[in-house]
Amino acid sequence: MIFMRKPDFSRLLTLISLLFPMIFAGCSKKAEKSPQTKIPGRIITLSPSATEILYAVGAENQIVAVSDFSDFPERAREKPAVGGFDGKTLSLEKILSLEPDFVYMTRGMHDFLVEPLESCGIACYLSFGDSIQAVLQEIEEISFLTGHQEEGREVIAKIRREIAGIAEFGREITVFYEVWNSPFMSPGSRSFIHDVIAAAGGTNIFGDVDEPYPIVSEEAIIARAPDVILLTRSNGITPEQVRIRPGWQEIPAVKNSRIFIIDDTKFSRPATRIGECVQELNSILAG
Repeated sequence: MIFMRKPDFSRLLTLISLLFPMIFAGCSKKAEKSPQTKIPGRIITLSPSATEILYAVGAENQIVAVSDFSDFPERAREKPAVGGFDGKTLSLEKILSLEPDFVYMTRGMHDFLVEPLESCGIACYLSFGDSIQAVLQEIEEISFLTGHQEEGREVIAKIRREIAGIAEFGREITVFYEVWNSPFMSPGSRSFIHDVIAAAGGTNIFGDVDEPYPIVSEEAIIARAPDVILLTRSNGITPEQVRIRPGWQEIPAVKNSRIFIIDDTKFSRPATRIGECVQELNSILAG
């Protein structure tokens, strides 16, 4: 059975009665029955955000393996890894050898694994965290599916408190978030980072682009004259390198030295630290 994020959580209640009627060993065509259970005991996560959410809701002991880049919380590094986040680097054979009853994946990245996993009787959840609300709903669903509803409610309440406590500004502050620079890529309106920028009190300069992460031109960045530029730490680009880019000197963010490096291992993950990201960005914009 496959689960994808749905706008109506009640659908999950209908589906849950069908979830995990059996525990499956390996990938035999005919699964061997065992006592029914609705709580998965052997979970594999294929993204860092999935790992983070499961740890936050108290499902750590149900995780048997994670993806290579699952590094938060720190103890997640101790779990066996089944490959990188990119579907091309994952090992289906290794996943099956661990005999999971639930695999927590990301839509668009891991869809190709659904059919082979389901054919082995393994339930799948496809994450699609394209907004803050979607992340909150996913935490609610995952905490329900794993038997940690109360912990999930506490995590959601904490995130809501963090977001509610941000400062408001009396003017528009425009933001350019540089996901990549060769070619230039930035969040569009269908990314959760766009939502984070808005929740922090900023305006995403590419918020009018109806894509998650569109390729954008350097000319468009300059023309939209952002007040703040955000660089991701993993890309290794420094504010000094941005300042010497031809034509960028008249951008307000460059003129006013409002170029900041953020930790994209936190900002890029639609998971439980999303409230912290809103608070951190709000402080940057207020400075």
